[in-house]
Amino acid sequence: MANSKVIRDFSSSRHSDSELGVKANHVVSQMTNNPHFPQPNPPLADISAANTNYLAALDKVENGTKEDTVVKNNLRKVLELVLKSETDYVQQVSLGDEAIILSSGFDVNKKPTVVGPLDKPTNFNITVGVNKGSVVASCDVVPHASFYEFELTEMPVTSNSVWLKKTSTKHKLLIDGLTSGKQYMFRVAGAGSDPSRNYSDEISSFVL
Repeated sequence: MANSKVIRDFSSSRHSDSELGVKANHVVSQMTNNPHFPQPNPPLADISAANTNYLAALDKVENGTKEDTVVKNNLRKVLELVLKSETDYVQQVSLGDEAIILSSGFDVNKKPTVVGPLDKPTNFNITVGVNKGSVVASCDVVPHASFYEFELTEMPVTSNSVWLKKTSTKHKLLIDGLTSGKQYMFRVAGAGSDPSRNYSDEISSFVL
């Protein structure tokens, strides 16, 4: 695929102090004599030098002073910047080819997948709720669903029926505030980025 992007994030949220040094060494190792990258820019020696200085400062931190920590943090920023500059070169030379990018030792951003319409929910059930005028609606987990849309309407169902929607991030929902003694029709659909809805089989139930 020629639309991949090199990850340019080398912050502490992605790489711990020790992990950053390992990553830098890995990149230098992978790009050395790599035919895809004949003229690394910046030169790999710049990454090695920045990493050597950074690792030396990192060794002093454990039993060092606050000043040692400041020095380490500053040298980490230098290493992060030189790595980011190298990702720009890798991105340009690779033309977005994932395999070529990975051969450099850098990582590739995950490409979003198009899921499309979600599966029809299965094992949809309506049970009596704890309180009067309530029910519990549930179904099996729908793969890739970000949330669930539970819907209900009073019986009998006609072409003019208005479905009341209840949204939940879970596949089980307590629905209350219903009228005791009335019969309702229920259904549910898993929902995500696709606007279409594939509803479950409808279930009718009296509310106690």
